[in-house]
Amino acid sequence: MQGHELIKKIEKERSAHPDRIFIKWWRKEEDFIDFDLVTRFLGNLNHASEISGFDLIDQDEMWKTVASRTKGLVVKVQPNGTWILLWTNQAGTETEITCTECPYTPDTLLKILDAETKDNYVD
Repeated sequence: MQGHELIKKIEKERSAHPDRIFIKWWRKEEDFIDFDLVTRFLGNLNHASEISGFDLIDQDEMWKTVASRTKGLVVKVQPNGTWILLWTNQAGTETEITCTECPYTPDTLLKILDAETKDNYVD
């Protein structure tokens, strides 16, 4: 699936489920899985790129993915009525995110997942 066909399918699903702000996608080779915000994915999409499939997921599902993958290094807490993430960054992991008490935002979830998987998520 590529280009216009891919955009149409994503937009159709996004219209039916506006809370699903993340895209989980994979190539035909199924050698890795990638995650991104749907809006950023569509903005960066190379119409010649071919992907095998995708799922749109909401923030709760993305949190479950991060929590599962990090095996206790990230905890979601609500100390003062606002959700935050407590993250224990593995020693030596270079990342663009520097917080240990991080906001519970879509961007933070992606950055932590990328840091913990070294940008190479394999299911």
